[in-house]
Amino acid sequence: MDVKLRSLVCLGLNEQVLHLWLEILCSSVEVVQKWYQPWSFMCSPGWVQIKCELRMLSQFAFNLNPDWELPTKKQRTSQPLKDGVRDMLVKHHLFSWDL
Repeated sequence: MDVKLRSLVCLGLNEQVLHLWLEILCSSVEVVQKWYQPWSFMCSPGWVQIKCELRMLSQFAFNLNPDWELPTKKQRTSQPLKDGVRDMLVKHHLFSWDL
């Protein structure tokens, strides 16, 4: 599974609709025939059992972060907290060049 799919699964669990999404996907014959091989799980009736299992997860309140795998953004060049501390130290004549 790639990051986008795992993020989508996290969102589906958070919103308690993952089982509904699977049902919509597997019920769309055109989509399944276009994107999946005839021997794939998505083309078999086994997806109904998985949907029932996923429905059980909707009883739980998930709060998963869908972005947890994404790299964090680079820190901004401006650091307002550090600048604020420096201003306070200058104001009170406690400035240190080590900041």
